Amino acid sequence: MLLDNLRAMAVFVAVVRHGSFSGAAKELNITTSAVSQQIRSLENELGAVLLQRSTRRVSLTEVGELFYQSALKMVTAAEMGWHQASRLRDDVMGNLTIATTPQVACQYLMPALSDWLAQNESLSLHFMVRGEEFDMTHDRVDICVGFVDAKEVSEHDKNDVLLTYVPQLLLASGDYLDRHAPIHSIDDLAEQDFILLDGNRTITFATGETVDIKRKSRLSTNSSKIALKLAMSHQGIIKVNALDAKPFIQSDELKNVLAGHELPPLALVARLPDKEFQPTKVQRCLDILVKHFANLE
Repeated sequence: MLLDNLRAMAVFVAVVRHGSFSGAAKELNITTSAVSQQIRSLENELGAVLLQRSTRRVSLTEVGELFYQSALKMVTAAEMGWHQASRLRDDVMGNLTIATTPQVACQYLMPALSDWLAQNESLSLHFMVRGEEFDMTHDRVDICVGFVDAKEVSEHDKNDVLLTYVPQLLLASGDYLDRHAPIHSIDDLAEQDFILLDGNRTITFATGETVDIKRKSRLSTNSSKIALKLAMSHQGIIKVNALDAKPFIQSDELKNVLAGHELPPLALVARLPDKEFQPTKVQRCLDILVKHFANLE
């Protein structure tokens, strides 16, 4: 009933604006009889006559004049709301929230998006650190950038956009390697000290070979940043993605362990909330990120 009344109010405002039923019908792309029916329904609902009809023109009654002021405010507010929602959908403006890790945000996303952000002053970018429990809809996250098993990536999943494949590496400091037994084969890893990232005690190689860490790990974390710092302080070996480790390898603070034995890569994915339409700002951001990571390869 409320929706019907709101529709009838919009028709009523159009009739007053044009001074005729036919003018309103032309603007709204409906028939003159449909306009007449809407006005009649509105008057019946209010129990009052809103318009005086004549053969040439319609005019407002006293009640109609009073009602018109409120109806006009309603229609104007609705049109403004529609316009603002359309702008937010179609323009690069408003808030854009990206959930990711601190390392990915600082080393890759911000450099990739800085020029685009400078060109769009009506856009605000918010980086949110990913938590263990995460709800994109509830937390109003537009894009979630993170690592997943490469096997989980599907070309048919419209909510996941592949940015790049990232190698996984086994790393340790030179001091740790000098002070411990030499590592010549996969089997030699079993007795080494490991810094566990996300509690995984099994290492699987690209060949399918696996090794279980036998020694009890005294250090563990769910943060690759902390794991890297621990490795640089000579506490053990870590398995970490190459993006996070890149600056420490380049500075020679960490060295590859068993470089000739590859680990399965991870996929860096931009995940979108499950909804039918994505705003233009999200699509533009994704285009820039895909191009940026393609240029890094």
